[in-house]
Amino acid sequence: MDAIAAEPALGRTGRVTARVVGLCLLVIVLDGFDMLVIALTAPAIAADWGLPAHRLGPLFAAGILGMIGGSVLIAPLGDRLGRVRVLMLSCGLFGVFAGLTVLASGYWSLLGLRLLTGLGLGGAVPNATALISEHASPRRRPLLVSVGLVGFSLGGMLCAGLAVPLLPRFGWRSLYLVGGVLPLLLIPVLRRYLPDSPVAARDLRAAEGSGVRRLLGAELGPDTRRLWLGFFINMMVMFFLANWVPYLAGQAGFSPRQGSLAALALNLGGVAGPLLLAMGCQYLDARRVIGTAFVLAAASLVAVGYATGSFGVYLAAAALAGFFVFGAQITLHALAAAAYPTPLRATGIGWALGCGRVGSVFGPLLGGELLRSGVPLQYYFSGFGLVVLLAAAATFTLSARVASAD
Repeated sequence: MDAIAAEPALGRTGRVTARVVGLCLLVIVLDGFDMLVIALTAPAIAADWGLPAHRLGPLFAAGILGMIGGSVLIAPLGDRLGRVRVLMLSCGLFGVFAGLTVLASGYWSLLGLRLLTGLGLGGAVPNATALISEHASPRRRPLLVSVGLVGFSLGGMLCAGLAVPLLPRFGWRSLYLVGGVLPLLLIPVLRRYLPDSPVAARDLRAAEGSGVRRLLGAELGPDTRRLWLGFFINMMVMFFLANWVPYLAGQAGFSPRQGSLAALALNLGGVAGPLLLAMGCQYLDARRVIGTAFVLAAASLVAVGYATGSFGVYLAAAALAGFFVFGAQITLHALAAAAYPTPLRATGIGWALGCGRVGSVFGPLLGGELLRSGVPLQYYFSGFGLVVLLAAAATFTLSARVASAD
């Protein structure tokens, strides 16, 4: 019998599910911490080593490139070795290499350590997402997956909060020490208290036909390609917004302080959006909820581009863009979890996220090229809005199985 049809219901509730969500949330918080720490320490590193601003770009990109590698190379191991083992491996990798960053002696050693840290970061989120989805009932899956993935933003907030007292007193290396020690301390906790997939011991190692070839086969291929397109486009737009909204506020005639407020509004919308959209997915077809969010994201992007006359309108449009763009991205993880049978789930999520992270590299670069070309501000956002409609079409046309899996 086909693995999809034969797959048992995996929904579980109560204390075990709460423990799984809580521990996976901690993993993703530390993942977010060690991903975003470079952004907070880059000015101090540049000052310490006398680096020009343009040499910081590769340091930012190295972590993302490492995460792409981790998503497609390490994350799929969860389908063969079990989710918890690979989560522990991922925590060990990004913990060790983040900790070793304390010893970085120059630009190239730091670049290499960021790349290696990214490998561990890329393996963690797909397996944490798969594990949460396998301990959640189908109805609660979008909400619980979104709760877990909000940990990435919480990790960034934790890093920013610790940077305030630590950077002036102990220097930039102190944040990497924290980012290295905490994941290593979490490993024995995961080993002791985190249950694996309810079918991991029985089915994961015995699965036949697992791997990328099956993702693209006749049965799963159409949904896989649509998910990859959705992840690529939306993460491209997410990182475009995160990197350029404050600067483009200045291009629209607003002050630097107003640009910072616009970035805050964008991120506040990005925290609220995933949770509220995920609640909607509990009662409505998730494909329709997320597809509609993409359509509204496109409208919000156009509104940001044309809101040059009123800062209040610009602020509201930025918040809505964060709500729908960030919200659609995180809830899209739940659709990816539902799209694949258990023996293939970490591989499916990992490759979809890897495609998304390729998009996350293109977004900031494309924004910079558009800025250099002198394209009017309205065209920036309208162009990205039109592209987001492709993600909406891809989501609306996912198979019914994705919405009703498990």
